[in-house]
Amino acid sequence: MEKKEVEELLKMEIPDSLFQRVLGYAERKQRYIYNQTQEQTVMQNWYLVKLAEEYVRSFAFSEFTMCVCRELKGMEKEHSAKSQSAPRNIHIVACPASESNKNLQYGGKFL
Repeated sequence: MEKKEVEELLKMEIPDSLFQRVLGYAERKQRYIYNQTQEQTVMQNWYLVKLAEEYVRSFAFSEFTMCVCRELKGMEKEHSAKSQSAPRNIHIVACPASESNKNLQYGGKFL
């Protein structure tokens, strides 16, 4: 499998380090599924490419989630520094897209 095959499915470039990481996970999952099912289809190249695509998306979502959590934690620290009293009303609100999470990053590189 080549990196460009995964990039074509994702319609974007991915860093080499991310590709190597997802390739290892995808190959492991492919072997596991094959051992469970004995289906020859699982061992085809296109299947490995789809598994790699799945892992890239999963890692990107995890990175996005961690970024949002860091941003929210920073907002909490900023609030507690300004006011020592506990908030009277707690509301859960959607976070508007900020500059830090408009483009999804993986390891400091944009995805």
